[in-house]
Amino acid sequence: TGLFDAAAQPVPMPGQSTPFQVLGTFILWMGWYGFNPGSTLGITPAGYGPIMARAAMCTTLSAAVGGITVVFFDRIFSKTYDVGMVCNGILAGLVSITAGCACMLPWAAFLTGFIGAFVYYGASKLMLKLKIDDPLDAFAVHGACGFWGVLAVGVFGHPEFVGFGWDGENGDVAGDEYAGFLYGGSTLFAAQLVALIIEIAWVASLSTAMFFTLKMSGILRVSEEVEMAGMDVSKHGGSAYNH
Repeated sequence: TGLFDAAAQPVPMPGQSTPFQVLGTFILWMGWYGFNPGSTLGITPAGYGPIMARAAMCTTLSAAVGGITVVFFDRIFSKTYDVGMVCNGILAGLVSITAGCACMLPWAAFLTGFIGAFVYYGASKLMLKLKIDDPLDAFAVHGACGFWGVLAVGVFGHPEFVGFGWDGENGDVAGDEYAGFLYGGSTLFAAQLVALIIEIAWVASLSTAMFFTLKMSGILRVSEEVEMAGMDVSKHGGSAYNH
């Protein structure tokens, strides 16, 4: 049972409703404007309007490019236009641009989403290769593309936009080194990489402690009987599929 059969080969697990999958993707896309351009928390202060507009534009470009790139790249191998791939490609583009939506030019956002599409696709296939059960591609979309998105700031961060977070007080003024290395910056990419290492160490440490505690408590997994029957039947009173 699960994502892999007895021969350790992946089993197709289509969603229950493609229209709902598409609707959910567009709801998420719309919500992304809430925490990308919406993170300015205002549009009236001086300079905030252009930042919000740039964040919205970059978010839109990256999402659209991600969806289109993934579905056409997947068609090379699957010979089909997979709606699910469009949806996950859109999410991959959204995740990839989140870190840098306010500090990139539109062409950089295009490339961020384009590269993010391949990051997603490669990570998704890697999970299958490693026999890791991730049917929703959560790691490929949020983990791998999130990692790339943070690094992308160190590549494409525009010198005029990256320094907006420094207000000049207490000497915290962004110098030329705090720009993407495409603009000659020498510090930002390394800073982004160090931040990623710290975040991974933090999450891994807390997750290890939490899951170890749950395992020792005997509540990390359901019983084998419940696992075989399926959580939909045992916990929610009905099957999610009719086949």
